[in-house]
Amino acid sequence: MNKFITAIHTALLASLLLSTAAFGAVREAPLVVNHLCTVLDTIPLEAIQTAQDLCKWHYARTSHGRQLMVGFDRIESVDPFYAAIWPGVGGSLPVEPGMLCIYTDAVGPESYWRGSGIDVTRSIITGTPALNISAMCWCTELNTATESYVQDYLTAMQTLENEFPDVAFVYFTGTAENNGAYGNNRYLRNKQIRDFCVANNKILYDFEDLDCWWFNPATQQWDYSTYEYNGATVPVEHPNLAGDDAEHTSYESCEQKGSTAWWLMSMLAGWSGTPVVSGDNSDGPAPTLGLSSYPNPFNPSTTIVFSLPSQAHTRIEIYDTAGRLGRTLVDEVLAGGPHQVLWDGRDKSGCRLNSGVYLYRITAGNVSTSRKIVLLR
Repeated sequence: MNKFITAIHTALLASLLLSTAAFGAVREAPLVVNHLCTVLDTIPLEAIQTAQDLCKWHYARTSHGRQLMVGFDRIESVDPFYAAIWPGVGGSLPVEPGMLCIYTDAVGPESYWRGSGIDVTRSIITGTPALNISAMCWCTELNTATESYVQDYLTAMQTLENEFPDVAFVYFTGTAENNGAYGNNRYLRNKQIRDFCVANNKILYDFEDLDCWWFNPATQQWDYSTYEYNGATVPVEHPNLAGDDAEHTSYESCEQKGSTAWWLMSMLAGWSGTPVVSGDNSDGPAPTLGLSSYPNPFNPSTTIVFSLPSQAHTRIEIYDTAGRLGRTLVDEVLAGGPHQVLWDGRDKSGCRLNSGVYLYRITAGNVSTSRKIVLLR
């Protein structure tokens, strides 16, 4: 699904991203991230880097909101390029180059928008002028919330937008883990938030949607989970995403939400990403060919592993993050099945490369994907 960006295009894209990032700008269309924004390979590496450089995120959350943080952790454990950092309870903005820096604290509505809580948000943003994104993730408040309660939330968010025009305020829908009457009420309140954001060109992280959709690798389609309540069809957390691995859900659900958070940060930083959309929502993650490497980080060598669904002409290339080709490891027709190739950390001339982040890219037939790897000398 991804196509590699040449060095010239890389420079142009980086320039474009830096010039178009306008966090608090009035939007001409809504920005909604949901289950169609879960494939990390779709995001250019330069967009991730720009998000790490530019995005300073004030993120208020309790336990359900930590699902995103667990997702960040698990994504970074597989690929250190996706680096994010946040402090413990207490709140402050870390300053770490090459990482997405997040100011976060374990707080809910009463410390973000409700009543005097809006003054807490004002104080944090005023006291930390580097912040340019702000959001609160719901816990289970919407299970019993009234329409007027949610309207107060929407009004408070607009008040903050008016007071801090250089900050992008991200609206959230809530968890979909409950069914029955609570689940139906939660669905109606989430719909209220979603409808408002779409009608008023707001930024929405659709947490409920991410709970309900699961990509089935066997059918290569998205599967939507619902239940019936008083004659109405209500979305609910998909059983294949449910669990208690971390923060009331499964690791897979956390990773899906972390990937979508990277989509959101990249788009707020200027990337004009296009969600994977089809008429029946059946499009799914791009083929990855099982591409991975171990160890990562590495020194002096690493093994790149992959699997081909069928015979194909295959190229495996090493690039630096500026898009310069360092070495071609494979350029031949390979049979379907698992394969591996060793990279010794040297370029095509046999010279040892310096420590840093590199990209290894596989192209097999019309399928292409890439990963990041860290060389430590």
